[in-house]
Amino acid sequence: MAKINLLPWRAELREQRKREFLITNAAAFLLAVVIAGLIWLYFNNRLDDQLQANAQITNANQSLDRQLSDLKDLQARRDQIVARMKVIQDLQGKRPVVVRLFDELTRLVPANMYLTLWQRGGDKNENNENRFTIEGYAESPNTVSEFLRNLEGSSWFKTAIMNSYTGPNENATKPTDSGGVAPRPEDSYGHFVVTVDLEEQAIEDPANPKGVVGAGSGS
Repeated sequence: MAKINLLPWRAELREQRKREFLITNAAAFLLAVVIAGLIWLYFNNRLDDQLQANAQITNANQSLDRQLSDLKDLQARRDQIVARMKVIQDLQGKRPVVVRLFDELTRLVPANMYLTLWQRGGDKNENNENRFTIEGYAESPNTVSEFLRNLEGSSWFKTAIMNSYTGPNENATKPTDSGGVAPRPEDSYGHFVVTVDLEEQAIEDPANPKGVVGAGSGS
């Protein structure tokens, strides 16, 4: 049976174009969705790559920080070891100086005098490692003056000063009753305190032969 189109041809053309427009719009919309999805996937992958790169950089920085911290600890330990080695070397270098100081001191002590204290550092208010305090007993202030001249004449010492001289105890010099012990000559000695500085040359050059030359003392 033959079909007879009763619609006008213009209305039919309008309907066809309308269908084509809708199909074209649907295809364009789908194409836009596909393109947008592809763009989103692309940038999402780039973002993931950037986040991974940032994480690697962060981990590398943390590793470097740990290595720097370990390096600082090693440097601090090295400095401590170097400081200890320096102290040991200084002590080893000063051992001959101490021996020669005592040897020189025995040459400088006059007769009628004996020492009871040899202290480094001066009095309590001083912190001078090159200053020594010497205490002892002497027959008279003249004996202490002779000791000071001997110290000043030595190449090991300088700036010898008598800080005090206290006379003997009168009771110790009085004769004892019968049956008692007679006083010793040393009991009539007076107590003295002397400070003296160490020559810088003696510290810097312990092998200096001038350091063992006496001052012509009366020892």
